[in-house]
Amino acid sequence: MVKIILVGIIVALVYSQPDLRLTVADWLKAASDFLIESVQVKP
Repeated sequence: MVKIILVGIIVALVYSQPDLRLTVADWLKAASDFLIESVQVKP
């Protein structure tokens, strides 16, 4: 469920801002780091 939402946001950013690939890449990296942290917090 969370992954689907993240993919949707990423796709929206890519289509709305195709010239800011570095920004999208940085956001994707931050999102993946947040996802890893959220998974580690769960028991």
